[in-house]
Amino acid sequence: MFEAINWEDKIEEILKNIEITEGDFKRKGATSLIHSKILEAVDDEWNKYRTPRIEERAFQIDFVGRTIERYGRIELAIEVDTWFKPIGNWVKLLDINSESKIWIYVCREKEKAEKYFEDAIKRFRKLSNLRNEEKINNVTLFMKVADKKVIVKRHLFE
Repeated sequence: MFEAINWEDKIEEILKNIEITEGDFKRKGATSLIHSKILEAVDDEWNKYRTPRIEERAFQIDFVGRTIERYGRIELAIEVDTWFKPIGNWVKLLDINSESKIWIYVCREKEKAEKYFEDAIKRFRKLSNLRNEEKINNVTLFMKVADKKVIVKRHLFE
């Protein structure tokens, strides 16, 4: 019925192609410009393969893509953060029943980005261990740093 899509690869490609500058970290209402920029790019990619989605705030997750709007299974769940310790967002990703779960960390501080990302992975894994999570509840973790082209990709369970 639906074409199988590797959302992990699609999101990685979006992040490789999106330009992020320090200016993108300016606040835009309750969020940052970069947050909106990434989610708009994800939404555009989603719309190429699926029916346009209706924004869902029920789960308080940044992006929820369903196979059928409102009632379909969740195919893609994404959280985008500019902070490396968003424990509440990690809990939301672990709680949601989705085929693809993705956490995107965008960092302004080039010198500290790698350290922050490794610390985030360590904390996220500790949280998942406390919850007795299993590999079937895996999350893909991405990091993109301002003014850099390189994307770092990891998995919660590797």
